[in-house]
Amino acid sequence: MANLYFIGRMGSGKTAIALGLALELQEQGIRLGYFKPVGSPPGAVGVEDRDGLLMRETLKLNLEVRELVPLAFGAYYISTYKDAERCRQLVREAYAKASAGTDAVLIDGTAQPWAMAAFGLDAVSLAREFGAALLYVLRPANDRSLDDVAFIARCAREAQVPFAGVIFNNVPRVLLAKTEGIYREVLAARGIETLGIIPSRVELSAPTVAEFYEILGGDILTGEDKLDNIVEDVLVGAMTIESALGYFRRSANKAVVTGGDRADIALAALETDTSVLILTGGLYPDVKVVARAAEKGVPVILVHYDTFTTVERLAEVSRVVRPGDARAITLARESVTRYCDVAKLTELIRG
Repeated sequence: MANLYFIGRMGSGKTAIALGLALELQEQGIRLGYFKPVGSPPGAVGVEDRDGLLMRETLKLNLEVRELVPLAFGAYYISTYKDAERCRQLVREAYAKASAGTDAVLIDGTAQPWAMAAFGLDAVSLAREFGAALLYVLRPANDRSLDDVAFIARCAREAQVPFAGVIFNNVPRVLLAKTEGIYREVLAARGIETLGIIPSRVELSAPTVAEFYEILGGDILTGEDKLDNIVEDVLVGAMTIESALGYFRRSANKAVVTGGDRADIALAALETDTSVLILTGGLYPDVKVVARAAEKGVPVILVHYDTFTTVERLAEVSRVVRPGDARAITLARESVTRYCDVAKLTELIRG
């Protein structure tokens, strides 16, 4: 048996792909372990890594999350950990526990394959140490997305690390035909095999209000029971009231970001298909806004950032599959079995 190392940028959905494949392989009787050598904030200090928790609970693993995810990649990780050799030893010891009694281990990479390269803990170095083939999960945005795959594949080959191929995940409808007809061929010409092309599915790709709240913090003024609302778009309410309604009607399942003092804009947004209203500047809104939002079942989050900073922070939001989210977990498995070359992936695992 061989290990498989999943890499991909934030929002690529690599953990969901790993989970879907793990559930399929478990049903085939393969004893799988899960390991994430380097976690990513949030979860850096005192909070369990979300991916590690998801895998532990769903795959019924008998290890603590801190054993499955021994390190966290923060902006000042060198100051935090100080000793590179000690970090490498911690990772080796954690891997030994995660792999004990298994046929193979699915290894989950960070949002950047080069993370902690200064300590020798980047994805290519760890894949070589743990005998894993690299599998790139890519959510294509444009032609430049292929550059990531081609570059990492070349780095892997130069380091004599097997590169299994690429899975295109959450592919937008406008790029689906191009991915199937052009992107696949471009990568094939570089010796990179495409092992799956998964169309975008709102249930798995769109974040929920809960993910927005985790990034922004602030106060929930109403709608605490609607944090599982899906958010497909983010609009900024900075226009005149005359043009607001027409603007808001263009998008469904949206988050509207506007100043807490813009009651007119907030009320206009609440007359359209809005998943969450985010009020900025720490300015408590007119009571009519909260009352109307409660009536419509729309969460209202009051944050202390200005509008620009709020929108900037929302760029960090991505969909997270949570333990116990049976619908999302089932969809993750269906995506793998329906759109990926499971036979080839199984062959890679079986060695």
